[in-house]
Amino acid sequence: MARKKGRYNAIRPEENLSQSENIKIWHVALYARLSVEQQDRPSSSIEIQLDIMRGYVKKHLELSDYHEYTDRGFSGTNFERPDFNRLMEDVKMGKINCIIVKDLSRFGRDYLETTNYIEVILPFLGVRFISVNDHFDTEQECNENKALEVSLKNLVNDMYAKDVSKRVVVTRKQEMERGRFTGANAPYGYKVDETDPLRHYIVDEQAAEVVRDIFRMASEGKSLRNISRILQERNLSIPGQYLKTGHLYQEPGDELKNWHVGTIGNILRNQAYIGNMVQGRRKSRLCENEKRHFTDPDDWIIVEGTHEPVVSRELFEEIRGLFRKKVKESTFSSQRGKDIPKQENKYLNLLFCGKCGKRLQMLSRLKEQNGKLIRIYFYECTNAYDRGEKNYCQSTIMEWLLDQVVFESIRKQIAVVSDKKDVVEFAENAFAEKLRPLEKAVEKAKADIKKTEFDGSRRYEEYVTGKISRADMEKLQMAEEKILKRQRGHLDRMEKKLSDRKRELGNALKAIKAVYRMNSQADITRELLVLLVEGINIYPDARVEIRWKFAEWFSDVSLDYGKGTHKR
Repeated sequence: MARKKGRYNAIRPEENLSQSENIKIWHVALYARLSVEQQDRPSSSIEIQLDIMRGYVKKHLELSDYHEYTDRGFSGTNFERPDFNRLMEDVKMGKINCIIVKDLSRFGRDYLETTNYIEVILPFLGVRFISVNDHFDTEQECNENKALEVSLKNLVNDMYAKDVSKRVVVTRKQEMERGRFTGANAPYGYKVDETDPLRHYIVDEQAAEVVRDIFRMASEGKSLRNISRILQERNLSIPGQYLKTGHLYQEPGDELKNWHVGTIGNILRNQAYIGNMVQGRRKSRLCENEKRHFTDPDDWIIVEGTHEPVVSRELFEEIRGLFRKKVKESTFSSQRGKDIPKQENKYLNLLFCGKCGKRLQMLSRLKEQNGKLIRIYFYECTNAYDRGEKNYCQSTIMEWLLDQVVFESIRKQIAVVSDKKDVVEFAENAFAEKLRPLEKAVEKAKADIKKTEFDGSRRYEEYVTGKISRADMEKLQMAEEKILKRQRGHLDRMEKKLSDRKRELGNALKAIKAVYRMNSQADITRELLVLLVEGINIYPDARVEIRWKFAEWFSDVSLDYGKGTHKR
């Protein structure tokens, strides 16, 4: 975090202060950065960088109070750094108008970005930039040779960073191929043996027992969701929480975390548990401008037998075979249905779990109908399977059933006016009646303004004819101007109110027309839902609550759609 010095440099002689009265005062940021690979170089330490910049500030009278910003362990190849971002926020807020760095490489090593900041962004924001060791200051006249020198240094810094990246990539790959663990944390069930030059895994027995239990439950045919619920009910900490707290079981004060099916699946797929070191699943290459991404399994670096296994190879392969079979036969398999396009979620952001309040997710399963594979859609709470049995929401509904419920509810909404000869004509007349008071208020506001303006012209006429003095006329006109200002403000508000009301009633009229024209369940479209529905709650007890827009015309409904309508 930036540390504000909040003081002027005390070393400046008192007699020189009078000479500085006409000198522009700069509010300075001292920025220091140190990347991971340079933390062992004393000459590049954060404190040495700051000492150099502080010394520079002491020698320049116009550089007054300063703030310090430091990024430790962040590469200069991009500008996504915490304190740099805070620095730029302070610049935008006007707190900083001068940035000082030890040298250009501390500011950044990306040639294009660094040059863009120095030549475009900072000058646009009115910020002075100083690089102490490069003798570069944007406030001084910069001749062509100096500008060329700065550009060349930025280019060299960029090339250096990419060269380092290339060497790091090669070295890291060689270490992986030797079976050396190059990551930070071992998989759940293991710890890293830091005394071993290859940093191999050693078994963490208490967590390893949980892993064995997960494999045992999977071999018994339990689904990932059932396993996650069982672990949740046992009050076991998830892997990330265990790594952070060291608590195998959740303790009072620990943040409640849920065992997700993805976590279970990753454990059952991880070859680390049969003694193999698997690395290279994600990579990035600065030297090739390649961002961090997941790699193809064929590109993983796998070294077998590097550490003690937690489960047998036979059990691991048995479970992998079970899951491959499930995927192949599953009605939910993305592989079987990869050629069947998915439809738009027409209930997006409108459908909620009545128990936990979270949005329901649209899911689908495959079904063979008349010799053809089709998708059947349903909506389900995202919290449904990742909590213990007590918190299991079970809020779910088939799409065809939800369409039917919404359709029937909409049809009932027009029952109050269905006996009218022309529903649309009735609605138009009713809306016109609702608008009339606002229209009258607007007309009155306009009339009041005209009257005040007319009174103002009469004041001038009275002054011209000598009935009142100039001073009285100006006094009365000032009072009338205040009245006019208030009246015009009132007119603006009334016109906006009328405009908003017209738009609201226009949408309601569109909704009524749409409802009145409905003649089949197929009429439930995304456009109609957005127009009519505020939100829909689905409850575990097979109950639906529909909250409608336009409360004057549609009343909220709560109804049961019947239990047992969605069997998976």
